[in-house]
Amino acid sequence: MATPTIKTASEAVTEAVSEIPAIAQKSREQLVSNLQQGRQLSIDAAQSWVKAVSVLPSLDMPKIPGLPAMPDLEAATTYTFDVAADLLNAQREFAIQLTHALVPAKTA
Repeated sequence: MATPTIKTASEAVTEAVSEIPAIAQKSREQLVSNLQQGRQLSIDAAQSWVKAVSVLPSLDMPKIPGLPAMPDLEAATTYTFDVAADLLNAQREFAIQLTHALVPAKTA
């Protein structure tokens, strides 16, 4: 009785991508391209807005004793996306392992 070989997640993804029809690949490329264009439009709009309101006076927020200072917005954003990426990678690995358990191994 032959024992099934267990593939790593990246091997499974590479094999799965080779089985995806060309139209699905093209749709993926278009989706990513459209998202990148939308992202650039949003960044341009935000930069224009910041430039327009930067001439307005700003109020200093009072310090509240015992309350720690807010983290840098960029650091908080980076941390949040790092956590999300870790969770997504863990979920991906789980889904691939579950697929291997539920789908019979292909015979060569």
